[in-house]
Amino acid sequence: MADVPIISIKPDFEAVEKALSGTQKSLPSIQRKTLSVISRGAIKQIKAVIKSGTHRRTGELLKAYRYKIKKDGTATIYPKAFNSGDKIFPKASVLSYGHNGATKRAKNFPIKAVGFIQAGNQYIDSGAYVPEINKMIDKELTKYWS
Repeated sequence: MADVPIISIKPDFEAVEKALSGTQKSLPSIQRKTLSVISRGAIKQIKAVIKSGTHRRTGELLKAYRYKIKKDGTATIYPKAFNSGDKIFPKASVLSYGHNGATKRAKNFPIKAVGFIQAGNQYIDSGAYVPEINKMIDKELTKYWS
């Protein structure tokens, strides 16, 4: 349950491949670097919203988000508990999407949605990672030409 993907990323690598076509980088290497840049940016955005929305009361949640790049050219971002017995997924789900109803403590205990998963999705959908991709391309081209 801890490895359930929260955000799945499947970008179009065409522009990055074209920019790095003259270098010695292989296509899988270019894809992994691109996915890594996008995933790190999404996690950074998620953490920023967690900090601002929860008033820093949830350090475990700040450290929980990971990304995994798969061989099929996709990446997933998910929360992972540090100890195998911990249940971080319900905490992440309730804080991100909110809860309105009965809990163990009260008959009606609403929890306001923070929306940090949505902020990560919005970061990816808006293409806000493009400047970071351009930095990565420039860095790779500088390495190649030096």
